[in-house]
Amino acid sequence: MVATETAVIAYAPDTGQELWRITPDGGVWSRSIAADETTVFVGTPGGVRALRLSDGQSIWQQPLEGELIWPPLAADGRLYVATAFVGPGLPPQADGKAWVYALDAVSGRVEWSVETAAYALVTPASNQDLLFVGGSWLSEEAVAEGGHLRLHAYNKETGMLVWFADREDGFLKSLAADDAHLYFLAYTDMVYALDAAAGSETWRYPTENWSPGFRLYAGALYFGSDNAFVHAVDGQSGTAVWRAQLEGIFNAPRSMPVVEDKGLYFQGNDNRLYCLNRETGEVCWQTEPQARSRVPLVVGDGRLFLLGQDGVLYAFAAP
Repeated sequence: MVATETAVIAYAPDTGQELWRITPDGGVWSRSIAADETTVFVGTPGGVRALRLSDGQSIWQQPLEGELIWPPLAADGRLYVATAFVGPGLPPQADGKAWVYALDAVSGRVEWSVETAAYALVTPASNQDLLFVGGSWLSEEAVAEGGHLRLHAYNKETGMLVWFADREDGFLKSLAADDAHLYFLAYTDMVYALDAAAGSETWRYPTENWSPGFRLYAGALYFGSDNAFVHAVDGQSGTAVWRAQLEGIFNAPRSMPVVEDKGLYFQGNDNRLYCLNRETGEVCWQTEPQARSRVPLVVGDGRLFLLGQDGVLYAFAAP
């Protein structure tokens, strides 16, 4: 499944044959695509649209306050949507107030919605009881480095605010949660864990250099940094599980890695595709340089999929 600025396109994973495409009036927010077992969700100007996975037929549309420019979260039979007034392709409105929505995933009905103080919210995260949303907001107080960031925890059933925490870490890159912690990484390139129930800081771990974001998998956080290292950090303690160096100066994952049971997959700044052993950080294999991509790899159906900046979708066998 691929979203461009004008269309959503489905391809057969084994052959690359185009199965269907839709071209909504007004276009598509190309970074906003998400899916569950039956439905594709995508942001379109002024709202969000649900498409049937099998044939691309429209199921429902829901208007929104703000724009859905990052992927929504499909969980618990709901679609959790966070909007923005500042972001790629948007005329910036830093005084805009972004909204959080809980929609019934089948019908698109709004179960609850909340206006925030933030002007740009990223993809939400959740655990059993809480929905977590974060984004940038305006304040008259000066920040030496980073920017004003507000994190929110809402009751998933009612939308009631449980806590919020103001930080000075700037634009939020990654947000993930388990029952104990909320994890985040922002502009200041420090990974933090907050107590999920209260919002107080539990631990912090320096990324050592610029990092595009992390993945949470099986209780650990996996991420790269531009000093040519890839890290695995225990989510409960905040201590390193392993720290692996790649060959090359400033070679590191170009985006957050894909994590599977045994492997960590990403494209490096040298344009090669890499697989690292998830338990040890050892390089299992690497390819010759490939088309450069700006988005994470996708793993599925025994393949790695790379969307190149040349406008071509590539599939590789994933041993």
